[in-house]
Amino acid sequence: MALRRPTRFSLIISLCIASVLSAIVGGSFLFAQQPVKIPPVSAFDPTDRDGRQVTLFNQLRVGLKAKTNDDIAFISLVVQKVDSGALPRKMVDATFLWARNRYKLRPSNHQLRPIVYFKPGLQAQAKKIGIVL
Repeated sequence: MALRRPTRFSLIISLCIASVLSAIVGGSFLFAQQPVKIPPVSAFDPTDRDGRQVTLFNQLRVGLKAKTNDDIAFISLVVQKVDSGALPRKMVDATFLWARNRYKLRPSNHQLRPIVYFKPGLQAQAKKIGIVL
């Protein structure tokens, strides 16, 4: 009785089975997951080491990429209105997040910054409640 020569299909199947078995039996240590590094609880705390929180001014200045003197003056006015209670902080935060999201959706124009959307957006929202910025 003569031995049959293996076909290409049977060779491919044999190689697949051998690779799966070697991965299961002997090579499983290669696929071990790295331990997940969980940041300390202080990384989730909005306060820094001295117990200070990020101020509204710094949040707006950094988050909106304010660079010009006009930008800084507008942010100072907004912070002053929020501190005096004339402008709701929720409105400022919502407009801040909207402006940052709007900025991300328009990546083609690199000259625009989130403050470009924040300023007219907040002015329109404040006008609805009778505050002029």
